[in-house]
Amino acid sequence: MRILSKRKQNLANDDSSAAGIRSIINRWQQDLDFRESITHWQITPACEAASKPMPGSLDPCLVAGLNSLGISQLYTHQAEAFERAQKGENLVIATGTASGKTLCYNLPAVQLALSNPNSRVLYLYPTKALTQDQFTGLNDLLKAAPTNRPMPANIFDGDTPQHMRSAMRKESVFLLTNPDMLHQGILPHHTLWQPFFQGLALVVIDEMHTYRGIFGAHFANVLRRLKRIAAFYGAFPKFILTSATISNPIELAETLIDDHVSLIDQSGAPHGEKHFFLYNPPLIDPRLGLRKSSIQASVAIGQSLLDSNHQALLFARTRRTVEMILTYLLEKLPAQSRPKVRGYRSGYLKSDRREIEQGFKNGSIRLVVATSALELGIDIGELESVILVGYPGSIATTLQRAGRAGRKQQDSLALMVATNDAMDQYLAHHPEYLNNSPEKALVDPNNLLVLYQHLRCAIFELPFTAEEGFGPIQPASLRELFQSMNASGEVLARNGTQFWVADAYPSAGVSLRSSTSDIVSLFVSEGAKPALIGQLDAHSAEWLVHPQAIYLHEAESYLVEDLDLAKGVCELKPARPDYYTLPTIKTTIESFQELSRQHVGSSSIQSGPLSLSIRVEGFRKIRWQTNETLERLPLDMPARGLETEGAWFSISDSLVNRLKDLALWNSEPNDYGPTWQTLRQKILARDEYKCAACHQSFSPDQLHVHHIQPFKTFSDPLQANAPNNLATLCHRCHAIVETRVRVISGMAGARHALRNIAPLLIMCDDNDIAMLSEAKSILNDGKPAILVYDTIPGGIGLSNQLYKDHRFWLERAREMISECPCADGCPACVGPFGEEGYGSKRESLALLSGLLHE
Repeated sequence: MRILSKRKQNLANDDSSAAGIRSIINRWQQDLDFRESITHWQITPACEAASKPMPGSLDPCLVAGLNSLGISQLYTHQAEAFERAQKGENLVIATGTASGKTLCYNLPAVQLALSNPNSRVLYLYPTKALTQDQFTGLNDLLKAAPTNRPMPANIFDGDTPQHMRSAMRKESVFLLTNPDMLHQGILPHHTLWQPFFQGLALVVIDEMHTYRGIFGAHFANVLRRLKRIAAFYGAFPKFILTSATISNPIELAETLIDDHVSLIDQSGAPHGEKHFFLYNPPLIDPRLGLRKSSIQASVAIGQSLLDSNHQALLFARTRRTVEMILTYLLEKLPAQSRPKVRGYRSGYLKSDRREIEQGFKNGSIRLVVATSALELGIDIGELESVILVGYPGSIATTLQRAGRAGRKQQDSLALMVATNDAMDQYLAHHPEYLNNSPEKALVDPNNLLVLYQHLRCAIFELPFTAEEGFGPIQPASLRELFQSMNASGEVLARNGTQFWVADAYPSAGVSLRSSTSDIVSLFVSEGAKPALIGQLDAHSAEWLVHPQAIYLHEAESYLVEDLDLAKGVCELKPARPDYYTLPTIKTTIESFQELSRQHVGSSSIQSGPLSLSIRVEGFRKIRWQTNETLERLPLDMPARGLETEGAWFSISDSLVNRLKDLALWNSEPNDYGPTWQTLRQKILARDEYKCAACHQSFSPDQLHVHHIQPFKTFSDPLQANAPNNLATLCHRCHAIVETRVRVISGMAGARHALRNIAPLLIMCDDNDIAMLSEAKSILNDGKPAILVYDTIPGGIGLSNQLYKDHRFWLERAREMISECPCADGCPACVGPFGEEGYGSKRESLALLSGLLHE
């Protein structure tokens, strides 16, 4: 591997690239501005295959089938996987993209079916697109193998016609489905699948790394139910799992299947030369750290690839970004070239998606702008170039998307365009973390709320005996949960056995992507009958679809007209505003318990369970193009409780006093406008020359007129100087208030950096953790504290992992802020202005350094 820094790189002198890739690189070389924005260029040399002869135990039909497909040898990891599977081991395959992991499980699967006509194999995929693609590959192998009996492979999912399902249950040797269908469509109806479960010998779980967080907790419990039903029919299947590169594949696999696994992570697959570029758009305002739009930069790069007739896949993080890039691209292209550019995201009709997939495969479509809907989908073997607009949230996903290019061993390039987000800017300065991933995929199947829901489903499927556990959970630990179900009347206990007696169908009310069964249905008022467009769990609904919120669904905008949490109904209407909305959430710590503590310099970090009260108290309207706050509006929403886990930094008195002594919170004086002195006199007179804090009277020269919300947080000075934002304070009270703003501002900046750097340690969805900083916190006896907590009820171990790795976490956050080129703080380091202060870069650095005892 070669890594060329910005100072050393010379795009024109790389003679090892293939002609197609070299022509793109040479074209970029001619653009001086483009070249200056490349902060990282990594070249992974091509490598030859490491192969082995076909294993002697491989069925001759399979050998013949592979030969007819042009495969005369196996890569070393494929051969190792087959041999270990033959020994009855559970496997996790964690080799790179395009390394041929599919054969690692298809060969053992087909071998089982050939050796025993009663054997059955279950394949689980996280997306429909991936299921379709893998179904084609499996069928190709089955057709090529000259077997003497049929071995049907079928896809069983929500798109499967009802009239075909009965036949599939009877005939399927290989069944391809997804976790949701297994959870709601197969396990509750296991009696209809008796022959399949009796012969179930192997379960294949592809893209294992996607099963993390709350989705992973649910999925692990679905697998417990699967194993329980299989055992009821006398089957004890083995598991083969595949994963992208994560730091804990064995731990994740063993947690998901509750059994030991063997790891295969050394690939024998060949690949062409790979080029990975990191492009950081140029600064347009160095003081504020603002850069050129990543969307416009990506449009220019995409157009450059089109002009040179190179097929490319451009990944965007959101559906709205897909549509924006697509619109800008089509505006720049001549009419005859526009059919060659298409978008691809969830929400497109199935026929449209298949048309785009086919056009991309045959080359008639030259550029596709896609969301993650195409990340795990079709295999475009001729693709050479991939563009990523923004860091996708995890290193595993970054490598997965980059690996879509060069899947036929040709040379390839991937380029990531950094946005102005904090994590993107950190990686622009520290791209080495894309190669040395410390991130872990975490999952807690024993989360109490998740476990309770799946125990209900399991009892519906089969009565629970007194001696029976659930996965690794012993019978004694389940008794309290059963007693709660008995009290609700859903479950009846007879002679120690638990029977489901309610009319409800429990799995129908359990979403695999939420910790709660409370669902809010989203209806659009169009025409005579409202149309259902989706559902959210009640917790998410409070901040995603609160009254007057703008809700995005399938790239369309909707205005929330009403939210009724009691009825579980949200009413929307189509809208095309020039703004989006962000909720203002007030979190109150009701109680906590400290279970562990570590010293952090003169301060400390603790962890333990928390009881929180969370309320959406308002929202902001923010303009799309400029991210300017247009308006702040209040809301009257009920508070909800959250029992979870957290970790918190308790900041010591000595550190706070050192910060005060250093006076790091000074900033440039504000220009309040030419009429300020007149306005100041009016406010003093309005307040009768009394301090609003201590209520004492003073002479005018002993009083200050204070901005309640800091002046610099407003784009319009008239709004900042509105009388309701001004208050009279004496010298002493004004100094106290100003000091408090600055201390909190430093904490807010540190909190923002810590929040954004967390994905380097844990793989989690954006909303799986939250943070809170308080100058007077009950967590620290009324002194400053910074809290991180799991937003999922009961917690799933995310904050606990950050507690364990707190020093690495603090160091990376400090690094993020110190290396940002802005003068006094910006969204790429200490967060958006206007939260609790302004320009907290130096304060935040001092606080983080103090916590590191430096």
